[in-house]
Amino acid sequence: MFPQLTLIFLFSLVVIHPLHVSAKTWCVANTSAAPTQLQANIDYACSEGKVDCAKINPGGVCFDPDTVLSHASFLMNDFYQNHGSTEEACNFSGTGQVVTADPSYGSCVYT
Repeated sequence: MFPQLTLIFLFSLVVIHPLHVSAKTWCVANTSAAPTQLQANIDYACSEGKVDCAKINPGGVCFDPDTVLSHASFLMNDFYQNHGSTEEACNFSGTGQVVTADPSYGSCVYT
């Protein structure tokens, strides 16, 4: 009986375990998005209440660079992470994109 259990355990490690491994993903603003749309994304994310908008305000750890693209990317990711990390949560009318490279920089950490 023991060899059968060992075989089942090894099978589960080889076949089943890789099916449950998922890479960490982030949501960032598409660089081709219009600044007006990105500002609308910022306004929406901040009004929604589950994102930390203080981090992009003057003095915040993600204020610099002070660009709408940078600020939108940070908040869009915060929204994405707080809403299940789904493709839909990163859509933002087609201005968001899911990436696998961590966009964090300096003390600005994307969760």
